[in-house]
Order: sequence, then C-alpha cells, then structure tokens
Amino acid sequence: MEIFPGRFVALARRRAVQLALALTMLHCGFVNIARADDAAAVAVTPYRPTVSNPADLPLPGWIEAEFGGLRVLGEDRTRGDSVPWLLKYAFDADHGLLLGGDAYVTSQAPGEREQRGSGDTTLAWKQRFAFDDATAFGIEAGVTVPTAKRELGVGKPVYLMNGIVSRDFGSVHMDLNVGAAHSTQRATGTSAWQQSYAIAVSRSLTPAWGAALEVSGARQRGAPSESQALAAVTYALSPRVVLDAGVARGITPTRDRSFFTGAAILLGRLR
Repeated sequence: MEIFPGRFVALARRRAVQLALALTMLHCGFVNIARADDAAAVAVTPYRPTVSNPADLPLPGWIEAEFGGLRVLGEDRTRGDSVPWLLKYAFDADHGLLLGGDAYVTSQAPGEREQRGSGDTTLAWKQRFAFDDATAFGIEAGVTVPTAKRELGVGKPVYLMNGIVSRDFGSVHMDLNVGAAHSTQRATGTSAWQQSYAIAVSRSLTPAWGAALEVSGARQRGAPSESQALAAVTYALSPRVVLDAGVARGITPTRDRSFFTGAAILLGRLR
C-alpha cells in the first residue's frame, strides 16, 4: 500500500511551498528590524515533535512558528492526514500566547467518502514559574474554537487546562504534562471531562542532532482510555530552525500508527 498517495503528496507540496514562501517573507521582514547585537544570542524554543510542551516560552518579543505534516493509519483501516501549525509569542520570560490548529485535515474510513477541509483553532495563555536553574513549572489555559466542519472537528468549543513540569537531569531533559479538557458537546453516555497526560525525555546527541521518547494518553469516563508511545529525532539547521521527524504507535486500545515531520522556526522580533 502506498503510504502517501500522489494526490496527497501533490497537495502537501503545494501547501508547503506556499507556507515556505510566506514564512520566508515574514522572516526577512522581522530580521530586518532586529538589532545586530541579538544575532549570536537568539534560538528557537521547539514544542514539537512531542505531545507534551515544555514550561519555557519563546524569546520575549519574538515570534516563533511551527508547522508539519501528520499521517495516522488506523488499525481499522481508517486514515487521517493533517497539517498542524502553531504561532508562539512571549511578552516576557514568564507570560505568553499560543495560537494554533490544523491548516488542513482529511479523514477517510473504509468504503466511505473522504472528508477534508480546514481544522479547528486553539488559543491559549501560558505562564511559566521558574523554580531553579534546572526546574520550571508552567500552566496553559485556553479554548479550541470549532473552525472545522463538524465531521472533522470538535463541533462546539472545548476548554483546556494543562499543567507542566520541566526538569533537566544533566544532559537529559524531561517534560511532564497533566491536562484536562471540558467539551460543550459530547457523545451520549460519556463525561464532558477528559484527562490527559504526557511524559517525554529528550537529549542532544550531537550539536545538531537530538532525540526524544514519549508516552502519552487520555481518559474519559464512558469511553475507552487511549495511550501511545512516540519516538522522534530533531536536527538543527541553525539556532533559529529545527527540523523533526518521528513515529508513534498506539498502545491501547488500538495499534494505530502515526508518521510525522515538521519544523520550528524563529521568525523574528516584534519589539
């Protein structure tokens, strides 16, 4: 079976070219207003490729962008594709905003017509609490707005809360996330609340290469609990651009497979 059919590859290529051109224009414009004395000090703060986020925010006053491609192959032969994106902005080292979602989503079940379109959008406030040089805590609170059509999205707003613990153990970095989501629309017999967790460890292998491992899951009363394991590698083209690629496999209740790749880019400074 061809994992990435020609139609999807062509569409993804067009979307990638359009996005790359837009990001290049934004990057050039922002870099022109950045002071020369920042050139050696700036670096991107990737949240990709794991499910969990670190407690850290981007450089204050700078805009970061993340984008990628994700394919999910279900054990029941369903298939889904998405193009996730995220913009990050920090007012200072401890306060910032996150805006993200899916630029494009497809979903297809065996024998059924493919559904496709734009995805939902999430806006969140983030706050960081530094404990010491090796430990930081974070809180994210926001809402997912139903900008996708009903077949591809949440249907009605979902309110989100996520607690974060980040810690360095020598050369190994750990991010622990524990979250809760409240849906204003749910299936009959299920709770409006869903609890989630994710714990990731990562480390640098060389000055450019890095690796990450993660276990994550979610639980909702009235629905089967879900969990997955993830493995990914990262490559820093420069301090401002980090690429990633990886795979994930469902542990329970199904053995769904996921393949993804993407990038985190420090676009430039607004102030």
